[in-house]
Amino acid sequence: MIIFNGKVYSNLNSIAEESVINLVYTFPIEERVRVEGRKIIFWEKHYFRIMASLRILRMEIPMLYTMEYLEEQILILLKEKKLVQLSSIVCLSFFSTELVSRATPVSPTSFLIKAYQAEIPIHVSSNRSIDLFKDHYVVKGLYGSLESSNFRLRELASVYVYENDLEDGIFLNDQKEITETLKGALFVVKENKIKTPPLSSGCRSSVYRQIVIDLLQKSEDTNLVEETLSTFELQKADEMFVVSLSEGIQSVKRYRKKTFNTEISRKLFFKFINKYRLG
Repeated sequence: MIIFNGKVYSNLNSIAEESVINLVYTFPIEERVRVEGRKIIFWEKHYFRIMASLRILRMEIPMLYTMEYLEEQILILLKEKKLVQLSSIVCLSFFSTELVSRATPVSPTSFLIKAYQAEIPIHVSSNRSIDLFKDHYVVKGLYGSLESSNFRLRELASVYVYENDLEDGIFLNDQKEITETLKGALFVVKENKIKTPPLSSGCRSSVYRQIVIDLLQKSEDTNLVEETLSTFELQKADEMFVVSLSEGIQSVKRYRKKTFNTEISRKLFFKFINKYRLG
């Protein structure tokens, strides 16, 4: 089951042919959210990120697209798929339905919603091996912070990770700076200092990244900084962890020949899961 522009369909093939063709030729904005028992976790933050992405790509924002309306659409789909009482991940995609021209400088927008059951992140895994993905570089700046701007690059990195028996891969920008990993935002710990790449590096501006940044900034035990991160610093780190919507907080066990601690990420996880439950 999916929702397309406010109507429930069994699959994409059920949508009128002309509408499907429009989807093929457009560049989507995507936002994934977690839902637990009818509650969309951090929904307000996700909604404002969607609106910001639409503005960055100069896509139309219909008056219909209120926070309440999109929340209602999500819950309708979960009811249709019998996922209302379960933990699930919902993907919202927004498409331009016409090519930009002088007649339509701001293209009309359609939306598609999909959902699937997912497990709640309940612990910190410490078996993650990771390495650099250097075949291609991510786009820097505001455009690179969009969820879908480096989508094809992440697909290529997924193949690299699989072929090299890794759990994750680290992206670089064209200045050889660390940006993020295939799975999510990267945090590097050295003594009591934690560094994470800034949005200007090309990493995604994810809700869960910002949640963890807020938690660390309130902590008296650590000093968080958002600044450029070099590959040289990875070898000297005491600990690394990755933050994502799908997996929560996951420690990195190994980068090349270096093995890391998991102390900070395990302490942080308990603060994170409490925030998650209240979100």
